[in-house]
Amino acid sequence: MESYNISEEIGKSVSDLIKELDYDKRILFILKNLGPHRFSDLEEKAEMSKSTLSKYIKIHLQKNNIEKKIYEKSPHYFITEKGIEKLNEDPAVNENELFDRNKINDTVIKTSELIDFYNQIGVEESILFQILRKISKIGDEFFKLNQNRELFLALFYMFLNSALTRDYKFEINEFCKYYGVKRLRIDFYVDKIMSSNFGFYMFTRDNDVFFFHKDDILGTTTNRLIKDQLIEEIIHINLKGYRQFYDLDNMAEEIADKLIDMNLIWDKIREPFEMLIEKLIIRTAMDMGLSKTFLMDIVVQSEKLAKSEEGVNSLVNIIKGSEKYEDLNIVSISESHEEKLEELLDKIKGFCPNCGKSILRRDISKICTRCGNKFEISSLLKSIDKANQASIEYKQALLKQEELIICPNPDCEAKVSLNWEECPICHTQIKEN
Repeated sequence: MESYNISEEIGKSVSDLIKELDYDKRILFILKNLGPHRFSDLEEKAEMSKSTLSKYIKIHLQKNNIEKKIYEKSPHYFITEKGIEKLNEDPAVNENELFDRNKINDTVIKTSELIDFYNQIGVEESILFQILRKISKIGDEFFKLNQNRELFLALFYMFLNSALTRDYKFEINEFCKYYGVKRLRIDFYVDKIMSSNFGFYMFTRDNDVFFFHKDDILGTTTNRLIKDQLIEEIIHINLKGYRQFYDLDNMAEEIADKLIDMNLIWDKIREPFEMLIEKLIIRTAMDMGLSKTFLMDIVVQSEKLAKSEEGVNSLVNIIKGSEKYEDLNIVSISESHEEKLEELLDKIKGFCPNCGKSILRRDISKICTRCGNKFEISSLLKSIDKANQASIEYKQALLKQEELIICPNPDCEAKVSLNWEECPICHTQIKEN
């Protein structure tokens, strides 16, 4: 897999997790996370003998979990959709950590004050267990926070407003009034929890705030769908090259469609959740080793985040390496400002004024490689927001050109594109000179 561009971090993670899996799952796990492999590469990474590997490959081929195709002039094995489904049935694949009994007991002991408090205020046992499970996964970092009533209430508030429980939400002011706590203190500890990188996500819809965790079913499913989508794009880049433009909005919509079909999200929260998906796509793509300049071209095409309060600036901040939860989630940011080019990537000279594509400093030609527009250096856009607008308009124009209409010749019923010079059937002129 010489040309399959997977970061060393991903490769090492796969190698570490392989040992926890059965032989048959190892093959699927490697192909899903590292892309197509030759037999010899699989033998090395799966850490099994040729005969054992051959046995399980034969089984997977018979069950259509994998397929064998020519790639880079040699036979490679690819995972199929059925193989991905088979792999996801194994809970060991989705667990990043294994907890022993002593660790769980230790968590219960350390949270005795929290447990007593929740029992006093009548927290349901199911919610209490959810909270304890999350604290077990977070580990000792959680106990570095000041363990007090306000922290416990803030954590309880987050679980009450889980995106997984759509029927009832406890509005923040009502929550504070009911439990006799100042909103400022709840906001303070929610901020503490979110900024501590404990794995929580949040997004807003009007006045409602929703939370979920990377290890709950919504978090694991969303991240899996994002990784699957990005792996497909990496394979496409290696096999067919880059697409003319990448529709980040469409990628988010496709993932949201699947989550709605799974009944994990619903229509009323779809729009803000799609914005969050876009941020997770960029963050995951960074982790998978995709270049910053490539991601910048994707970012400036986002129409969804262009409508949000922070615009596309938060995506730019993610590319720049931001770990702030305000950038990684969908929250209101009090001071949103337009990013100037000088504050961004050193490699970028500006953006094409016609289509918004990033123009690198090393580019000698004054012709945009995306739209073919000739430009002067002085005409390059220096603003992310303006590049975003140019990219959106260019994309919309392309899509409009691809629309098919009925030939303007009343005697001809052929479907033609507005971008064609003439109808291929009757030769009626379509595009005006």
